[in-house]
Amino acid sequence: MNEVSKPDSWLLSFSRRARQNPWLHRGTLGLRFLLSIGFIPTGLVKLFGLPFSNLGSSNPVGVFFDMLLATGVYWQFLGAMQVFAGILVMFNRTLALGSILFTGIMLNILFITIGVGFGNTAYLAFMMVLGCFWLCFWEWEKLRVLFFDPVPVLSQKEDSGSKSVELSVTEKIVYGAGYSCGLLFFGMTRGLKLPLGTEMFLVGFGLVCLIVAFILGFRASTKLAETKL
Repeated sequence: MNEVSKPDSWLLSFSRRARQNPWLHRGTLGLRFLLSIGFIPTGLVKLFGLPFSNLGSSNPVGVFFDMLLATGVYWQFLGAMQVFAGILVMFNRTLALGSILFTGIMLNILFITIGVGFGNTAYLAFMMVLGCFWLCFWEWEKLRVLFFDPVPVLSQKEDSGSKSVELSVTEKIVYGAGYSCGLLFFGMTRGLKLPLGTEMFLVGFGLVCLIVAFILGFRASTKLAETKL
């Protein structure tokens, strides 16, 4: 009989506990939204074979993007992978695959920003890499089979009291509206043409969704704490 690895046991146990935390659940959902919002519009620009920047040949970063654009199919492939990853992380069934794909994408971007000299962008890329690692940890129960033998760590009796966090219908609507606003706003920064003044509306409505989501999450967390007393 295979022995259970201690690192695997610790990671699985902690991952299951984290998934039962209402704030970590909502924070992880927000992280998934940010990755999807940030990379779907950007990936579409590349997928359609359009230039990503207008820095020109006088800037090393501009030269780098111009060279990638000149590759044609490789530029479009990069965009397709970013769009694909952005879609995968939005669905629970494909989150594990999306987490792995995004980790590779972000590690590549991190070393590009360091090697080419993107300045402070490297710090942002590093934070996004950490976010991808968190998503992999979040999906550890599915990904652990890539590193360890698929031996159950927690018995059914030990795990019988665990319940996954579920969002209310109202929260789902608020999150969906906020995600749509973010996707459209970031799309406008990547060339999407919408009526004048739409940016301010999207920013304002997105902030309202954020505040409402926080209030609803606080109420749900308080209610959950009261039921455990």
